[in-house]
Amino acid sequence: MLRLKLLLSTAVWLRLAACTQVNASHENHIRWVNCSENVPSTLDRTGVDLANLPSELHCGQISVPMNYGRPQDSNNTITLSLAMIRPPRPKGALFVNTGGSDPNVVVAWQVALNQTAMFSGLSDCYDLMFMDIRGTYGSNPISLSLDAAAALPSTYPQNESDFNIYKQASTAFFQSWIDHSSPPGILQFVSTREAVQDYEQIRKALGYCKVHFLGESYGTYRAQEYAFTFPNRVGHFALDAGVPYGMTVFDRAQAQINSGNRALLRADAYCQNDPSCPFHSEGVGGVPKAVHSLFATSPCSEPVPVQQLQQAVLGMLGGLPDFSLLLSGVMNALNGNCTTLLGDGTLTVESIVAIPLECGDIDYSKTTYEEFKSSLDAGLARDETGIEMTLTWTLQLACSGWPFPVAGETNKLNPHKMLLVTADYDADAPTEWTSYIWEKQARESALVVRHGDGHVSFQLPSQPSSLITKEFLRTGVFPKPQNETLVSVYSPGTHRAPIPDPYYVQTGAIAGDIEGK
Repeated sequence: MLRLKLLLSTAVWLRLAACTQVNASHENHIRWVNCSENVPSTLDRTGVDLANLPSELHCGQISVPMNYGRPQDSNNTITLSLAMIRPPRPKGALFVNTGGSDPNVVVAWQVALNQTAMFSGLSDCYDLMFMDIRGTYGSNPISLSLDAAAALPSTYPQNESDFNIYKQASTAFFQSWIDHSSPPGILQFVSTREAVQDYEQIRKALGYCKVHFLGESYGTYRAQEYAFTFPNRVGHFALDAGVPYGMTVFDRAQAQINSGNRALLRADAYCQNDPSCPFHSEGVGGVPKAVHSLFATSPCSEPVPVQQLQQAVLGMLGGLPDFSLLLSGVMNALNGNCTTLLGDGTLTVESIVAIPLECGDIDYSKTTYEEFKSSLDAGLARDETGIEMTLTWTLQLACSGWPFPVAGETNKLNPHKMLLVTADYDADAPTEWTSYIWEKQARESALVVRHGDGHVSFQLPSQPSSLITKEFLRTGVFPKPQNETLVSVYSPGTHRAPIPDPYYVQTGAIAGDIEGK
């Protein structure tokens, strides 16, 4: 064991010696720990033998400054949790961030235990590194009183007074995070700015000159920030379901209205292709009609605010959608049983911790009621679903009481050659967001468009878009332009074709709907 440790230390030193511009004064090192004693809480342990874990799974912790603007000492240190898949002869390091406040360390376990096939073709050639983002799960999780979260209004403000009430509730919401989190002051330092510094500390500790990066959803935002902050450390970067830098909050929200409209039409297209759909006999437009009726009548046997029904439909259109479950849920709700549609609905810290993680990236606190109303009115004028809400507006209001300074976004160009991946009918990260990155920010990058449903295409291992992504991560070579049934690829500087009519693209498992699997 001692000889193995010495060999590993020698390998790290040799990599460091070969790097240029390495900061030799960094103090942080990874402490490797016993995986069987550090099992992620979100892991499915069915059939898992903790006494015989795969040898390629490595678990670690690293201590980093809470506030990178101050020297690290006992009063300015937090500990982050990470896990890696380490093949015998890695060709480099691939950092993975699955987005938002998602648990990341557990993904390494899922890879090692063959609970997922997403990283086949990558886990045998790269050191795969998964870190729980600071403030979540194994990385100094922050907390609050759920009463403060429940006090946030469920409806959007209709006047200046409503807006001020929401802002006061947001202020109390963040004060609760401050009061219930440790070490004192941590809430101010959980933004993307700190997260990319954490990734850099791990890069240094591993001894790699450059890292490759797979960012998914909000992980794409973190990948872009890392590239802006540490341009000399950028290897092969793939951004799947992009969150744009520099795009106005107004335009983000309007794009989400568009994506919601498309997603509901995709549910209707699915229904037309499935004779068992309860609205199949209604013909084209049957599903939007049923959803509008649901919102207009609120027929649940127990009183349910219409906003809760709207939020439930929006949520079921997101992620990798299960249209069959959504459509049966709508039918049951129209008949008085809203259980399927509403689901559990239990409020947890994990379900809302993404809010403080993202509030430090854009200064929402300066938004006026007039600005919010302008965005809301413009969106509602084009909303064809009746949902009347977007994640952007909800985050904008939730962050309105954020009490700390915000560094703000940079509008400079991203000169790196990245691979950008999007899906035409992603309801969470509209495809317009990735187009914005490609056209305005990362102009030297290639664009991959999956013609189908769902959020984060990499979750679909057999899709051509995922195979293309893996090949780029392995080689750094852009795919050749193509225009196929399931995917289109565009070279830098070319023009993207219009988003296809939702009814003209295949539905079911081949398009990303999970029910068909």
